[in-house]
Amino acid sequence: MEQNQKYNNQIKNAIVNASVGGLLDNQLLTEDELSGLEVHFAYVFSRDDGKIEALLRVEVPEKVFYFAVQDDKLQFLDLDDERYFGVMQYMEEQHPCLQSDELPETPAQKERREKNNRYLTENGITTAEHLMTRWDDENDELLDEGIIRKRAMVMFPVIQIACDIAQDNYKESMEFFGPMLGEMGAMEYLNSKERRIVDGSYTMQDAIDMDWAYESYWALCWCLGLVDDIKDAGDTCDCERAIEIARDGELAEKGALRDKAEILDMLDLYFRYTWAIYEARANQDAEIGNLNPSCVIERRRALEWVVSQVEDWYDLALQA
Repeated sequence: MEQNQKYNNQIKNAIVNASVGGLLDNQLLTEDELSGLEVHFAYVFSRDDGKIEALLRVEVPEKVFYFAVQDDKLQFLDLDDERYFGVMQYMEEQHPCLQSDELPETPAQKERREKNNRYLTENGITTAEHLMTRWDDENDELLDEGIIRKRAMVMFPVIQIACDIAQDNYKESMEFFGPMLGEMGAMEYLNSKERRIVDGSYTMQDAIDMDWAYESYWALCWCLGLVDDIKDAGDTCDCERAIEIARDGELAEKGALRDKAEILDMLDLYFRYTWAIYEARANQDAEIGNLNPSCVIERRRALEWVVSQVEDWYDLALQA
C-alpha cells in the first residue's frame, strides 16, 4: 500500500543531502550559500513496491533548483514554479495517500512517539510532534547481552587511560591497565578511538572524546540494569558509581539486559533530544531545557549501537 512519507525525516534528510551534495559537486552552489538554504517538498511517498517517489524545491537567495525521486533515483529537473505546482496537484489527485496526514507507523511506534513528546513538553524541550521514531519492536533486535557486557568492561579501563593522558601519565596508566586489557582479550571489542589510545597512536582529540565516553559507558550500564535511570541528560554521569560498577565486578555478573521495548523507548527519547539540540542551533526560539548536548550525543551513541549491527559506534550517523 502506498504511504505518505511527509513526516519521515529520515527519508527526507537522505534526499536533501543527496540533492545538496549534487549541487555542490557540480559547483551550482557554494558552501557559503548553504546558510540561506531552504527546502520544500511538494510530496514524498513510498509506493506499493517500497520505492520512493518525491518532488522538492531547493532554494538559496536568488537561486531555485528542482529535484524528483523516481524509482529511488534522484533526478535534477528543468522546471519553473508553475510546472512544479502543476505536478504537485496532479500527483495529489492520482495518489490518495498524499491527501492523508496519517503517519506510517505501528501502534507501538505511535505510543512511543506520543509518550516521549509529552515528556519533552513537560520538561520545556522543543519537540516536533510528527517526528517519527526510527526503530520498531518487530524488526530491530538488541545485541547479545554478553557482547554489551564485554564492550562496557573493556571500555572502562581505556577511558581511565584517556583521562590520564591529560595528566601526562600515559605510560604509567598503560602499565597498570594494559595487562588488564590483555587478560580480557579486549582488542576485538575496541572501537577505532580506543585502539589508538591503547596502541599509542592517539591524538589529543581522541583523548578528549574518550573522556566524554564516560557517558556512553553510563548508557551501557543502564541497558544492563546497573543504573536506574538516564532520562535526565542535564548532568554528567555519577563517576563514583561508574567506577564502582567496574571495580566491584558488576559488569560481569550483576544486572540483566533490559527489555527491548524499554531500550527503544529510551533511544527514541534521545533521538528527540538530538533533534531539539540541532533545532536550537538554527532556531533561536527552540528550547532544550537543561540538556547537556555532549551527554545526549554520547549516550545516544551507545543506545543506538545496542540496536545496530555496526561494530564501531563512531561509524554511526547520529542524525535527527
